Amino acid sequence: MYNTKLSELAKTIAKYNNYIVSSHTNLDGDALGSELAVFFMLKNLNKNVQIINHEKPPEIYNFLPGIEEIYYPGKNNDHGLLNNKSDVILIIVDCSNLERIGDIGVDMDKIKFIINIDHHPSNTFFGKYNYIDKGASSVGEMLFDLGQEIKCTFSKEMAITMYTAIVTDTGSFRYSNTSAKTFWVSYKLIEMGVNPSRVADYVYNNNKPSTLKLLGEALRRIKTNSSLKISWTFVTRKILKDTQADDEEVEGIVDKILSIKNVQVSVFFRETKDGPIKVSFRSKGNFNVDKFARQFGGGGHPNAAGCIIEDEINKTVEQVIKKLQSELN
Repeated sequence: MYNTKLSELAKTIAKYNNYIVSSHTNLDGDALGSELAVFFMLKNLNKNVQIINHEKPPEIYNFLPGIEEIYYPGKNNDHGLLNNKSDVILIIVDCSNLERIGDIGVDMDKIKFIINIDHHPSNTFFGKYNYIDKGASSVGEMLFDLGQEIKCTFSKEMAITMYTAIVTDTGSFRYSNTSAKTFWVSYKLIEMGVNPSRVADYVYNNNKPSTLKLLGEALRRIKTNSSLKISWTFVTRKILKDTQADDEEVEGIVDKILSIKNVQVSVFFRETKDGPIKVSFRSKGNFNVDKFARQFGGGGHPNAAGCIIEDEINKTVEQVIKKLQSELN
């Protein structure tokens, strides 16, 4: 597996003019912030660029500069603007494997090649160029280095998108992926005009009543194992319907149940619209949930990972918790 040097990636980006940028399904702050940061960088270099995703961005990120530029199948705009070009480069950020981008309505046979920019340890190096830094807190942090290497002019808008990527993927600098460099990059972005309290308000203090009702239902269903090392809960389609909540409003539930004293691993199960169960893992300390999630075809980070399981929710909960107890005890 070949990891591209930053200097080589910069030369490649300088060489071509037409770009599509995308990321994983179930968009989060690092995915969106990083996509938009790349968008602003390429625009600064006078490149043609579009962001195309599988779905509409979650509403809590509507404050991000450039969010209106994002296309997705079903949006009333022509998201195929660059599809007829012969030299379109696809840049995929914050995505461990190519399948996770879902359907973005792009003819992949017409893509010249893929640039893969990521920080997940489980990345499959699916691009022609793979810029992977498993030690980075977020892709947002990595893009600060890329921006300097390609000599683009940093703007306040670019800084806000990168800072949002960093702050969300570190859990407001609480997760173990936070390093001295993470704080240094954040400091430089704040110098460029980012207001940390405003970003935090938009991301964390912008809930709908339905979000809190959904959280209440999830918390009411918390279970722990006999040793109190594992906590878990779930949300079904019926619960979402009863609370009038959208799928994106489950964000943060898995972190809430990790906050229980002595709990080392938390697990959140959610029925998706299409039927499969989305499972999210969080851990404190040394238990590697990335390694655990890979047993179910997933992955992520040592303390934050996920997977998708094709089964009924009750059977999925039983299967995952039984396996987790056997490894944790």
